[in-house]
Amino acid sequence: MITTAALSQTHRDAARDLLDTVTAHDRISPLDEAARLALQGDSAQHLLLEADAAPTQLLGYASVLADGTVQGMVHPDHRRSGHGTALLRAALELRPDAGVWAHGAFDGSLAFLTGAGLRETRRLLTLHHELDVAHPVPAIPASSLEGLRLDAFDAERDADRWVEVNALAFAEHPEQGALTRADLDQRLAEPWFDPEDLLVALRDEELVGFVWVKREATESPDAAAASAGHDAEIYVVATAPSVQGHGVAGHLLAATLNRLLQAGVPGVELYVEADNAPALRLYETWGFAVSGRDVQMSAGGTS
Repeated sequence: MITTAALSQTHRDAARDLLDTVTAHDRISPLDEAARLALQGDSAQHLLLEADAAPTQLLGYASVLADGTVQGMVHPDHRRSGHGTALLRAALELRPDAGVWAHGAFDGSLAFLTGAGLRETRRLLTLHHELDVAHPVPAIPASSLEGLRLDAFDAERDADRWVEVNALAFAEHPEQGALTRADLDQRLAEPWFDPEDLLVALRDEELVGFVWVKREATESPDAAAASAGHDAEIYVVATAPSVQGHGVAGHLLAATLNRLLQAGVPGVELYVEADNAPALRLYETWGFAVSGRDVQMSAGGTS
């Protein structure tokens, strides 16, 4: 097994090839966005199991991010051969306090981690909503709308304030709330980013809220038409504490859903913590329903 903080281009390509193979087989990505972005830089420890006959191919891969989260995968043709156990053991040696993700919460994955002595510490739900009817903008008190306008994200104007509002809104979230300006810039450089899909609410020209949509990247000259047949992800929704409870988030969300509906997007999904009852109630009123789950487990979890 190879353990490294900096992947060579050969190993980076091999990890991406393995990711594509596993995602196609399992119909869900074994790596979340943070782990996928970590393939590009030096923000993680990477564990690689190479094939003896073809060193440029990987039998298995796992990453240990700086926050202690662990995600891994084994080639579908080489499972049940001890590779997952070897990767997990090596990851826990690096971070005994690791939080290991089981994306999709497959029975086999949960049984494997439970058998290794890990217990659930966190559950993330995927919510889905079909865009088959218009979503009217909810009524908002005139006092809340005073000085408020919606606009597309402008990096020069909004980037630093975006980081500030995001940190305030997600102060208790272990990943989202820790995003830095460098993290934001990395995401703005991704091929899927479109400033028109990051809708911001401005009060007196200062950002006070945003809804960010993530749509499938395409090389088509007509990106809108090419993505129309694919669901979009409500990537993140946030408002500054000063406007929370004033209907700003609902105003942003309604405008976003209407725009996606008009663009021919068939549905949207988003992720929410399973224990976030207020958020779940809000999204249920908007017609979202649970469509999937991810589970994080650790040695210090509860049974």
